[in-house]
Amino acid sequence: MTLKEIVGESINREEAIDILKSEPKAYEKFLTFDRNHQEDILAFVQGNKGLPILYDGFFKYVFDPERHPERLEDFLSEVLGQKVIIEEVLAREGNKLAEEGTLVVMDIIVRLSDGTIVDVEMQKIGYAFTGERSSCYISDMVMRQYNRVRAREQKKFKFNQMKPVYLVVLLEKSTEEFLRVAPMFIHRLQNTFDSGAKVNLLSNLVYISLDTFRDVGENISNKMVAWLTFLSSDKPEDILQLVEKYPEFKECYQDIMKFRTKPEELINMFSEALIQMDKNTVQYMIEEQQKELEEQQKELEEQQKELERQQKELEDNKKELEQTSKELEDSQKIREELEKENAELKKQLEALNSNK
Repeated sequence: MTLKEIVGESINREEAIDILKSEPKAYEKFLTFDRNHQEDILAFVQGNKGLPILYDGFFKYVFDPERHPERLEDFLSEVLGQKVIIEEVLAREGNKLAEEGTLVVMDIIVRLSDGTIVDVEMQKIGYAFTGERSSCYISDMVMRQYNRVRAREQKKFKFNQMKPVYLVVLLEKSTEEFLRVAPMFIHRLQNTFDSGAKVNLLSNLVYISLDTFRDVGENISNKMVAWLTFLSSDKPEDILQLVEKYPEFKECYQDIMKFRTKPEELINMFSEALIQMDKNTVQYMIEEQQKELEEQQKELEEQQKELERQQKELEDNKKELEQTSKELEDSQKIREELEKENAELKKQLEALNSNK
């Protein structure tokens, strides 16, 4: 199989630019992108590389559970380690986080045939406090299910009617806690008790560090690695190797390649993705600056405590020196008195000797 059979006939740079120019508004927006993103788009339109699947619009297009449920089912089957069937796509409702004003549930959320709820979330930048954020997302999904089941069952409601909830987070850029455990790139939460007690907890969490996966550079030895390769690489050699190993991915790539001749949709999806990335980057920078300020404040407080400790130590030393000085003065007085008494005794002794 050749790359041409997968992505179609390649064209030159001038022809790619002409395709973009066929939609003036799209081309005008294209010119506002930075040089690197312009080159990525041109390379894609030419047929020299794939699309960045992790951009929000492209990700949802490829994994749209209403158009191609089999794709998301296959991916989730690998992630969860069991065969899954999507029963329903749930609306992206949810409470707003007061700290940032964005929806708690962010990406694709589905209910499986056994009632299990799965939210697949994608993060270009792994936010700080990942665990805390994820806990909020899972809690929100659990409560949504609770409200729905309780409203349906009413007086017949029992807590054992609740089903598991999974949050699958794809990280293109992992946070420090995941980088420290490299080369591990799949991180599954295990709810266990130190006593060995078996308790049916609802919350399940899976992080996938795609940057670590890329660094490891595993051969496409199984379906899970195949999916992660599809998600993390747009290189022609990886596309060709993946389709040769798993031909079913050919349809996914050909589905994406349709955008080569749809400049308006292509540019709009790129634009929306870049706007979201900018928002995420700003939010990340705000959080990092806040974290840095908090660390500086903590450092200043520790320095203040150290200064106070040193000041107290100086005062204690001063008191000790004053005490030592007083003791020396007292010793000096005693010495002088002893010397005076000694001199007096010496005179008396001399007087006695002269009378003999």
